[in-house]
Amino acid sequence: MHSLRRQYRPMRRREYQEAVEELKRLHPWLEKQVFQPAPGHLAVVAELITQCERLMHRSDYQRRPLFCVTATREKLAVRVEVSDASIQRERALLDVVEQARHAAQQCCPVCGAPVFGGDANAPQGARSAAHEQVVGLFAEDIQRFKRAAKALELADTERASSTTDRDAPTRTEAAKKDLSDNPVPARDSSSTSTDDKHAPLIAFLDASGLKQFVDRHRAKADEKFKRAQQIAERIRAAGDERRTLGMLPDEWDVLIEEFTQAFPNFSELAEVLHDHFALNAMGDGRVAWSPLLLVGPAGIGKTEAARWLAERLALPFRVFDMASAQSGSPLAGSEAFWSNSEPGLLFELLAYQPKANPVVVLDELDKTEQVRQYDPLAALYTLLEPRSARSFTDLSIRDFTIDASHVNWIGTANSVDGIPSPLLSRLTVLHVQAPTPDQIARIAQNIYGRMRAEASWGSAFVPSLDGAVLEKLKHLPPRSLGLALRRALGHAARDERNHIQVSDVQAIPGNFRRMIGFMA
Repeated sequence: MHSLRRQYRPMRRREYQEAVEELKRLHPWLEKQVFQPAPGHLAVVAELITQCERLMHRSDYQRRPLFCVTATREKLAVRVEVSDASIQRERALLDVVEQARHAAQQCCPVCGAPVFGGDANAPQGARSAAHEQVVGLFAEDIQRFKRAAKALELADTERASSTTDRDAPTRTEAAKKDLSDNPVPARDSSSTSTDDKHAPLIAFLDASGLKQFVDRHRAKADEKFKRAQQIAERIRAAGDERRTLGMLPDEWDVLIEEFTQAFPNFSELAEVLHDHFALNAMGDGRVAWSPLLLVGPAGIGKTEAARWLAERLALPFRVFDMASAQSGSPLAGSEAFWSNSEPGLLFELLAYQPKANPVVVLDELDKTEQVRQYDPLAALYTLLEPRSARSFTDLSIRDFTIDASHVNWIGTANSVDGIPSPLLSRLTVLHVQAPTPDQIARIAQNIYGRMRAEASWGSAFVPSLDGAVLEKLKHLPPRSLGLALRRALGHAARDERNHIQVSDVQAIPGNFRRMIGFMA
């Protein structure tokens, strides 16, 4: 789109609105959708729309698919729902949404400039250096903030020099009035759960090997040399040959209690994490646990529980869909002799992020096909053993190894059948039961509370759900609770009520499988 091809600068509100209208003109099915991405993420979202359309059928537009795009704490939040979608299409949509979410974290939400090392699971979207110290997403907000900040700085300077200037208080008050009359959304840093000031450092790679990798490509085609330079640049921007480890919050025991409240049927996982955290707290306080496998029915929140932990611990997060993996390349990269050789997603997650202990989910391990020539599980035999993972080699970059031994692995499966015994022996198997009706009611109340806390309209609704509403919700499938609550809140808003009634809770259609997308 022409309007999206611009210099890295803040957009004015009118310019942003014109770009949104142009997208809706090019894609008419977006007309009645919630569409409010950060201005710097418009190009990423435009590409996401194109990818989604390639995966959708003509009938999908007639049934009006749900496509909700917003900016939550300056991070890209996407929700996609297509009725009657096959499992393969659901997975494909899930993949493109996740790719967009990670791509957005590499772009400044204000201007779209590249941000190296952006953490897709950080509590706040990463800004470019030019806009890191200012408040606001639009040019008008930033200009107003700078004017007010300058006026306050001048007034402070005058007071500090003990100069008698009657106009100084007036200048200060005017600056404060400018901000109060025209509030600019503040950047939220309250969610940060760790202080990295004393985070332990690890030797992540050999700097000489990285140099050798770049030098080896100097004599090759310009495109390959440029690619090698870009890889090296992103590695250096994230910490060069060293990486930090994410730390436990001071009140990590409270975090365990909150996890138990949010996921009451994951008590066994909570106990295992409690043991690991207690031991780590006696050491340097790093976040670490041995590789886990969560086994239980579909739709009970296994992946969501892992995502919750990563978010609260402020760690990078990635889901690998093992059921759709065609080879080991997502984990280990593709061989360098292929013309389209690319580093694996695990390499990118570790090399381009400042923290070396992300949370990585191996989703549906029991559905991985192992009859193919290229076994998708092959790389795990190395990666799940800390000693061998310390020298992990991506197949597309053989000049140096990286330390992948600090990854916090969580596998998911419906059954252990089909998972090779050597792989099972490397995992701590935890069985997760479907939540009871009373536990579903607690989960629903927690989801409702999170929606109120994260949404701009949250304060318009009462803090707790009515008992009769919870009674109806607890008979719904756990996976559908979020959608059911969001629709119920929409019904309440239509009637200008500050609470949900039983009649607002609609039954989920039988063909509902799952909502695809992410919320920060």
